[in-house]
Amino acid sequence: MLKYYLADSDGIPLNVQTGVDGSRCLITDGARVLDAHWQSEEITTATTTTIIETRPNESILLTDLIITLSKKIASATIIPCFDDLTNTVNLFTFDASTSPFQFSHAFQGGLRGWKDGDFKVVTSHNTTVSLLVGYVHVAPQQTKPYGVWNADR
Repeated sequence: MLKYYLADSDGIPLNVQTGVDGSRCLITDGARVLDAHWQSEEITTATTTTIIETRPNESILLTDLIITLSKKIASATIIPCFDDLTNTVNLFTFDASTSPFQFSHAFQGGLRGWKDGDFKVVTSHNTTVSLLVGYVHVAPQQTKPYGVWNADR
């Protein structure tokens, strides 16, 4: 292990922090840029679809979400949520019965789930919905269990 650090011209150490993956890093850009992943999915049936599965004891931080519905479906809803098979938190409920739509959002501060909370989408009827989700894995030491996460939000 190197026992050196970077400092400015006054000898003040530059910003080194523990990132969301647990590694120490020099902060030059946000973790959402440096550690970003994405997943896409097309859903055509009434079902619950796991879009992003957490790694054991980790959580995920959503950075971006795009949802496109190609045609309206009577009485249909589209519900993005976090779920760990015990607890479910719905993020939005989209009414798919009025018209086709496109929803896109870049979560400025990120939208972090809890330990082992997967990102899922529930569709109530046969639909043609496409999703693109940007996300970052959050390391176990930076992850909160559901009870703590729920109290903090």
